[in-house]
Amino acid sequence: MKKIKQSPKLPPEKRREQLLTSARKLIVKKGFRATTTEEIARNAHLTKGALYFHFKSKEDIFLELVKSISERNRSILESQLGEKISPTEFFEVLLQLHTKCDINEYGDMVDIWNQAWRVPKIRRYITRRMRSISDLFIERVTLGSGWAKKDARNLAMLIFAVVHGLSGLCMIAPRNIDMKAQVKLVTKLLTDTDRQHGRKT
Repeated sequence: MKKIKQSPKLPPEKRREQLLTSARKLIVKKGFRATTTEEIARNAHLTKGALYFHFKSKEDIFLELVKSISERNRSILESQLGEKISPTEFFEVLLQLHTKCDINEYGDMVDIWNQAWRVPKIRRYITRRMRSISDLFIERVTLGSGWAKKDARNLAMLIFAVVHGLSGLCMIAPRNIDMKAQVKLVTKLLTDTDRQHGRKT
């Protein structure tokens, strides 16, 4: 077996970044189950010992990768949202962020999330993050007085589901979807729904 020529001495955060970048490429290419820690280390030009110095297991590397993606996305979302916005504005900001993605990057993201959902430890983390996103929605979105907290959470998840669906269709089959018409329809539905819950517009 060819000996690894380890990269020069680097700060710990740089080595972790190398390992996460390597893991991301291999997981997208081969799948999480088929990827080994040895391959991750070798692809990052590090030894297996260096990998275990930073991470306890392959699962921990994957969890850290999902966390870094999730935290980055949340940070971008928070920076684009106003302190108080309407449900339609929340929808529009989310959709804009999703449709800015490159098709290959979006495909990789979908693949990573699908694989992550099959790992129990990571699925629990994703579930908590989804809850935190609905908390952000409740904190930032001004809703009519008739909304119960549970209903508001359900509305947040519905908006996320619609955004993921529309952005995915737009990238996979752009000729099959009239995005302007879809946005207009969803905006009307959100406005009408909120008005029915007591919001004056």
